[in-house]
Amino acid sequence: MIKKWLIRGDTHGNFGWMNTTALHDYIPEETGIIILGDAGFNFYLNKTDNKIKKVVNKQGSNFYCVRGNHEERPNLIPGMEMKWDDNVNGPIFYQPDYPNIHYFLDCYDYIIDKYRVLVIGGAYSIDKNYRLMRAGLTEETNDPQKTGWFSGEQLTSAERELYLNWYQGWKFDFVFTHTCPIEWQPIDMFLSGIDQSSVDNSMENWLSKVKNSITWKYWCFGHYHADRLERPHVEQYFNDIEELDNIVARWTKYDKTQELDWWLNISPRFSGDF
Repeated sequence: MIKKWLIRGDTHGNFGWMNTTALHDYIPEETGIIILGDAGFNFYLNKTDNKIKKVVNKQGSNFYCVRGNHEERPNLIPGMEMKWDDNVNGPIFYQPDYPNIHYFLDCYDYIIDKYRVLVIGGAYSIDKNYRLMRAGLTEETNDPQKTGWFSGEQLTSAERELYLNWYQGWKFDFVFTHTCPIEWQPIDMFLSGIDQSSVDNSMENWLSKVKNSITWKYWCFGHYHADRLERPHVEQYFNDIEELDNIVARWTKYDKTQELDWWLNISPRFSGDF
């Protein structure tokens, strides 16, 4: 069974960090590493994916992946199976050839360690149109092996309606998502060359409704490629690797003292819209 749970952001197929000192104090077989989307396991949809999975699987740690936007839905990957996982008290997808790599179901609640967790995958790719244009394809003719764009990257409107009603009024310790509610978007980090009026923010607007319809203590997300505190109890992850217990301890201390460790990166909108 897993005894220590860590979390980090997008890896995009880069797992060189597994050999860093950050993981030296952990026993691989007893460690669960949560990746907040875009792990890079199901991106190329060919032998390259399998090579990455083989290397990561041999590392020994147990990887649990939130679905990002730059990857195929796991249920569409050949050889993928679903099973009950006692480590998270819920169903996950996995491939028998790579038993240490697990994929959370979109919009499903789990018990991870002692925490009740809601996991929500998916987001919009701001480079969607460029990827399609470069390959000479359209949404209707898309081939993800040629474009690297996946038509199911976001939750559908039907899925959003279902899950919003499903979890209305529930209480969670953690919420793990790939993108974030609209009011938490790190707008100071937006790429200057992107016309924001062309960006589909429907997932972010829907997550705002989710945020306001449930009770939660800590929210962690990836997608925007930074490590910083966005709001009280809200953290964005990229390269940093942290224990869930440390996140809880940080905000428990903050609630009592209003103090944060000096080295933490804090958003300029930290005290803004919550």
